[in-house]
Amino acid sequence: MTAEERKILFFACSAHFFTHFYILVFPTLVMPLTRQLELPLAEVVNIGFWMYMLYGLLALVWGWISDHWGHKYVMAAGMLIAGGGLACAGFMNSRAGITLAFAAVGFGCSAYHPAGTALVSQGIRERGRALGINGIWGSVGMASVPFTVGFFNYALGWRGAVMILGALGILLGIGSLIVPLRVDRESDRKVVSGLESADAFRLLVLLCITMLFAGLMYRAFTVILPAFLESRIGDLSARLSGGAFFGSDSGALKTLMANSLTTLVYVLGIAGQALGGRVADRYSLKHAYFLFFCLASPFVLGMRYLSGWGLAACAAGFVFFAVGMQPIENSLIAFLTPPRWRSVSYGAKFTLVFGAGSLAVRLVGLVEGTFGLDQVIWLVAGFLLLVIVSGGVLLLASRRHEIRH
Repeated sequence: MTAEERKILFFACSAHFFTHFYILVFPTLVMPLTRQLELPLAEVVNIGFWMYMLYGLLALVWGWISDHWGHKYVMAAGMLIAGGGLACAGFMNSRAGITLAFAAVGFGCSAYHPAGTALVSQGIRERGRALGINGIWGSVGMASVPFTVGFFNYALGWRGAVMILGALGILLGIGSLIVPLRVDRESDRKVVSGLESADAFRLLVLLCITMLFAGLMYRAFTVILPAFLESRIGDLSARLSGGAFFGSDSGALKTLMANSLTTLVYVLGIAGQALGGRVADRYSLKHAYFLFFCLASPFVLGMRYLSGWGLAACAAGFVFFAVGMQPIENSLIAFLTPPRWRSVSYGAKFTLVFGAGSLAVRLVGLVEGTFGLDQVIWLVAGFLLLVIVSGGVLLLASRRHEIRH
């Protein structure tokens, strides 16, 4: 990569890290907030609804602004808003105030994916590899949240945690504004042989349907994972309690243990992003996309029936493929859309993925409140089945077209 490309990738990766970090802070605090607010788990889960709703619905708006104003400025503005919202959450004492603060986090984080992904896809010639590296840092952000927030919650309380972490995002936003990044919004450095506009639009619609179901699946999984693991680690926290370092058994200790295990799950899944980026540059994008989801399916069943380290291994396997497909998916969108509408196309994608995914927060709360926490995994499995079916339709519709870098 050139010096300019490395600079683009550095700031895009940093913003991607904090975007995924911030959006997963809330799930890691579900149990502490349940104790703080003295509310049922299902009601506390619903606090995140507006955050995830804005995170998705505003992506298309931010995409339009990015295509007209500039990818760098939108990316920086999003970091400033998200960091400020998270820091403000530490000052809130009511359910309404906490909901509003996390809603600001979703509002700011919604700017990154249309702006940052467009910045990478248009500004770097090795598109698949760059999207893979960028995706890795998003996964690192996901993996860093549970232990980091769990530790700060254990040491300082959840208020101190969100204040410190929010301040870091504000600093990144300021840095992104200061450093010059130049990308021609009307062209790509990566040149591919595209399809006829009518064929590309038809396939893009089918891809959007698949991404809609994938968004529901992804959000249902991530919003419940820390609490799901915490409900099954009582023996582990009990064995560690009473020691010189951990002290007596407590809710905070259980949260720390569950969040540490969640971190391990995401760390083991990070390699999927690297694989997905390499696959995107070397093989058929449509076949690789379908295959990754198929390979994720056995691990969902394992999560439902296994426990302990077997459960953690299955969760990591699911993340490996379900998150590892993202560089392939983003390459598909870049292949099917013109450069001048690249941010809008990514904005449309993340409106579907994260906007519709916010509905999964409501569904998770409904299923958990009605049938119990263990049954939420069947909700994830149902969405995955819909992803595989719609992905198969996309394969059939594109059987006469070669779609690859």
